Amino acid sequence: MSLSPLVRRILPLLILAAGVIGFLILRATAPESPPMAVGERVWRVNTETVTPATLAPSLSLYGHVTTPRTANLRAAVEADVLETPGEEGRRVEAGQVLVRLDDREIGLLVTQREADVADIRAQISAERLRNARDREALKHDEALLEIAWRNVERAQDLFARKLGSQSALDEARRAHEQQALAVNARRLALEDFQARLAQLEARARRAEALLEDARLDLERTRVRAPFAGRVSRLAVAPGDRVRIGDPLATLFDADALEVRARIPALYLPVVRRGLDAGEPLSARGEIDGEHVVLELSRLAGEAPATGAGVEGLFRITEGGEHAPLGRFLTVHLRLPEAADVVALPFEALYGIDRVYRIEEGRMRAITVERRGEWLDDNGRERVLVYSPQIRDGDRLVTTRLPNALDGLRVETDGH
Repeated sequence: MSLSPLVRRILPLLILAAGVIGFLILRATAPESPPMAVGERVWRVNTETVTPATLAPSLSLYGHVTTPRTANLRAAVEADVLETPGEEGRRVEAGQVLVRLDDREIGLLVTQREADVADIRAQISAERLRNARDREALKHDEALLEIAWRNVERAQDLFARKLGSQSALDEARRAHEQQALAVNARRLALEDFQARLAQLEARARRAEALLEDARLDLERTRVRAPFAGRVSRLAVAPGDRVRIGDPLATLFDADALEVRARIPALYLPVVRRGLDAGEPLSARGEIDGEHVVLELSRLAGEAPATGAGVEGLFRITEGGEHAPLGRFLTVHLRLPEAADVVALPFEALYGIDRVYRIEEGRMRAITVERRGEWLDDNGRERVLVYSPQIRDGDRLVTTRLPNALDGLRVETDGH
C-alpha cells in the first residue's frame, strides 16, 4: 500500500521529533554527578628576611693591563745588527743597551768630519798669521811708497834742470804707481780679513755641527732603554740590516702599569661623585694567582662607540709588576657607601629592577635600583638593591621562577 504524498513529507519530521523527545527524557532522568573542583596551584619558594643597612657596594668589571708609557724604539742610522742584549720579556734598567749596531761605517764618517774641522781650524790659524804679516808688511810697503815718491820728485827736478831724461822720470813714476798698487792691495787684504775670518768661522761651525751629528749617529748605534721597564717585543736579530725608521724593540714602563676597565653608565654618576670628592676608590683583582691592589685614578676622555659606559683607568699600587701587557682580569671596584640597601642573591633579582615580597602568601612586585655588588662574610657575591618600599623584616623571594608575576600564590618552609 502506497503512502500519500502528504504522509511522505511529514513522516521524517515526526521521526526527528520523536528522537529529540527521547533524548530530553533520558537527560532528565539521568543521575546527577558532582562538579569537579579546580584548585589554584601553589609554588614553593625560598625567602630571606631583610633589613636595610648602610653597605659599601662593589662593582665587578672586566679590564686589561695597559700602560701610558710605551716606547717604540726605531733605528736612527742604517747599519747591521751585531747584538740584541735586550731579550723579549726581560726587565731592563734605564740606559741599558737593547740593540747594538755595527758602528764602523759611522766611525769612518766621524773621522772624516773631524778632519774637516781640523782643516778649517788650520785655515783660520793661517789666516790670522797672514793678517799679522800683512800688518807688518804694510809698514814696509808704505815706506817704499814714500821712497818711490821722493824718486819721482828727484827725477822731476833733474828733468826740469835739463839734467835728467824723460825716460828716467817715467821709470820713477812707474815704480811709484806699482808701489802704490802694492800698498792698496795690502790695505785691502787687511780690510777683508774680518770677512774672510767670518767665512772660515761659519765653515768651522758647520763642520763642527756635522761632526756632532756624526758622533750622535755613532752613539745611536747603541740603542738604549729610555727608562726602566720590560721589553715587550724585539723586532730584529743579529745579522739584520736596518734602515732609518725600522722598528727595533718595544719597551714599556713596568712601574706605570694601569688597568682599563669599562664602567657601565648606570654607575658613572656614583663614580664621578667619588672622584670629584677626592675619595679614594680602591679595587682589587688577581693576575696569575697574585693579588693586585688598584686605585681608580681617572676616567677616559672618550667613550667607546661599541657600547655604553666609559673606561676607567686603574693604577696598580701593589702587585702585578710582572703582569704582561694586554692581560685580562676581573676588577672588583669598591664604591662609596650606600644607605638603606639590602643584599640579596642574584636569583632574587628579576630583570634589572624587580624583586618580589611575600604578602599573605602571594608575591608582590617591588621596583628597585641596583647599587652594585657586595661580598658577605662567607665570601659569597650578592647584589645590592634599594627601594623605599622595602621595610625592615620584609621577606623577599630568592628563588628564580620562570613564571613569576604579581599575585602568584606561593608557600615557604614556614607557611
